[in-house]
Amino acid sequence: MRTVRWLSLGLALATVLPSVATAQEGRLFKNAWFWGAKGGFTSFSTDRVKNAVAPSLGVEWLITRSRGGLYASYDQAFFDEETVVFTQAYGPHTIRMENMRRVTLAGLAFPFNIGTLRPYGGVGLALNFIQNVSPVDPFTSADQETLVARRAMDTKDRAAFIVMAGVQLQYLRFSAFGQASVMPAQARFMMNSRPVYHLEGGIRWNVGTSIDRPD
Repeated sequence: MRTVRWLSLGLALATVLPSVATAQEGRLFKNAWFWGAKGGFTSFSTDRVKNAVAPSLGVEWLITRSRGGLYASYDQAFFDEETVVFTQAYGPHTIRMENMRRVTLAGLAFPFNIGTLRPYGGVGLALNFIQNVSPVDPFTSADQETLVARRAMDTKDRAAFIVMAGVQLQYLRFSAFGQASVMPAQARFMMNSRPVYHLEGGIRWNVGTSIDRPD
């Protein structure tokens, strides 16, 4: 009889503990504020380079509700590549471009979870700022230099819609994640030959609740 009692107790614990763990994970995800760090790669093409791959580093913030969240991030891609700008008077001119900063704001949906694994997707807006641009081809006149410089400044920064998809694996307050995003090609942007892709992974840490608790 004692063996039966111990067996019954073990089965009861095996049933209760996963439910408790799942409930705890849910409490640590819902209405939470996550800070994160990430690294990855940015892939792009220009009129001078095809399928360039640049490493990137960044930080991010995620505010969650039950099945959704607000996402914000800041990251920088590191590269030294060439592109082309066009002026009506002088045609194409090769430009050197270095590094890009990106600020992203997006709304995310977490439609379901499989234990502590939460797939997600969303749409948002990315603000892209190429840090340094400089001419490569020589100028034939001061007027050409002015027009090319003006065109380069006009196409080095651009806002664009972005689509994201990823998965987050949570362990108590710590989460690991991987995500991919795509930004459609922009006609008036230096990275205009095809869509820009981002592949990233990192960690998120739950720093507390995102809502005021009643006293």
